[in-house]
Amino acid sequence: MNTFLAALVVVASLLPAGPSAAPTDWRDEAIYMVMTDRFKNGDPTNDLDSVPGKADWWQGGDLQGVIDELDYIKGLGMTAIWITPVAEQMGEGYHGYWTRDPYKIDPHLGDMAKLQELVRTAHTKGLKVVLDVVINHLGYGHPWLTDDEHIRWFHDLCPINFADQKSVEDCWLAGLPDLNTENPSVRRYLKTWALWLIDQTGVDGFRVDAARHLPKEFLLDWTGAIKAQHPGFWILGEVYSSGYRYQSGFLDAGLDAVTDFQTYDSVRIGLDPRGNLGQLTTSPSLAADLGTGREDARAIFIDNHDVPRFVGRDVPDAATKARLEQAIVYLFTMPGTPVLYYGTEVALPGGPDPDDRRPMPWTGGDEDVRQLVRDVATLRQATPSLRQGSFDEVQSERGLVVYDRRGGPDVAVIAINGDETRSVDVPLAKLGLDAGVLHRTMGPGISGSVDGKTLRVTLAPRAAGVFLLGAAPDASGLPLWSLLLLAVAVVLLAAVVTLARRRFLRRA
Repeated sequence: MNTFLAALVVVASLLPAGPSAAPTDWRDEAIYMVMTDRFKNGDPTNDLDSVPGKADWWQGGDLQGVIDELDYIKGLGMTAIWITPVAEQMGEGYHGYWTRDPYKIDPHLGDMAKLQELVRTAHTKGLKVVLDVVINHLGYGHPWLTDDEHIRWFHDLCPINFADQKSVEDCWLAGLPDLNTENPSVRRYLKTWALWLIDQTGVDGFRVDAARHLPKEFLLDWTGAIKAQHPGFWILGEVYSSGYRYQSGFLDAGLDAVTDFQTYDSVRIGLDPRGNLGQLTTSPSLAADLGTGREDARAIFIDNHDVPRFVGRDVPDAATKARLEQAIVYLFTMPGTPVLYYGTEVALPGGPDPDDRRPMPWTGGDEDVRQLVRDVATLRQATPSLRQGSFDEVQSERGLVVYDRRGGPDVAVIAINGDETRSVDVPLAKLGLDAGVLHRTMGPGISGSVDGKTLRVTLAPRAAGVFLLGAAPDASGLPLWSLLLLAVAVVLLAAVVTLARRRFLRRA
């Protein structure tokens, strides 16, 4: 019997570990961003005064629509969703950023029970939920502005001077009533509300709108109150700046990550038809300015609800589609947490706000781009080096960029090409390998092979792809898991034989 128990111990030690209480490493996540009103109308009974097609008004999307498409989102290879604010809005605040009552769900979207259902259903499907929250300001014409009880809850109206951080924090962003977070009553209200919202919904994280407009001392207090009760809760801040050194101060103030406008700029410049692809390698080196150990505390995006769509306002031609595919490969192979804006996976066009918020097309769309998203997002989830690995520049010039990610069983080599067909040779030694095999290639217009101690890559014009290389296989030719399972089988067989012998001897 002791032999049998020992065998069970061996088997148990080889099985995957159960759920861990450790905080989520958000580098392992891939987020799909949804503007709820523009995603899908799942419940026409809450349309109220919605007007489909009116760009600056409610169009009918709701929380039920998000619930209905959770399988679609998961099928893209996403592991989390970020939905725009759900609080009751002033007037035309279809986007969620003009709050009337933080404690109420806007009736155009649903109610608290529906939000709870969304989070609960997402969790059953293995999807995390990040909720957008607004704590810097309230909506235009808010009734508290003329309420004696709350009149001291706001800073005085003033235009923002973006060269002066105090002005950035105290003046009214786009004319929106700026909350006076130095007021203890305001501070207490915002902390109490945040904790209530987490307890009511069970969401996994917040995306803090307009975080650069919040005093860091307040932000540290607010995030600290959340972390005291929910240590693993993730807080992403929208710090609208391309300067990592500037953004680092907001990580010091308690944010877990910041929106990566530096990488957005690199994509916009590097993948412009006349751009310099070498620009694509600058962000990881500059990210050292975020602070040691925080270089990857970045939410990477190629477009979102505040900037024009990557493909522009018109249906993309073949050249623009190829550049979009390059951007998607780049998005899912860079350090940080990738955020895919709804519709980008089908090459949805859009110009500046509000044109960048067109309704999600549920018929048509570019299936090639959608399949590429599925492929590269799924590959990222299966490849540790693409999620948490180091970043090393292999080759960088105006018409070509090659970089690698290391940190798992496989080294991922990523190549993004310009307008000419190219052949590229990468010595395996440059990847930290003495010898290796090419396990997989993924991406349009690429091919590759290992020739001796060299990875040989061929790239069509505007190709982009990933090459996964691993160490040469064990001499036995069997994968490690096959060897482990074989060892378990031998131990179990030995246990059975031992038990059989003992029974035979007793009978004898």
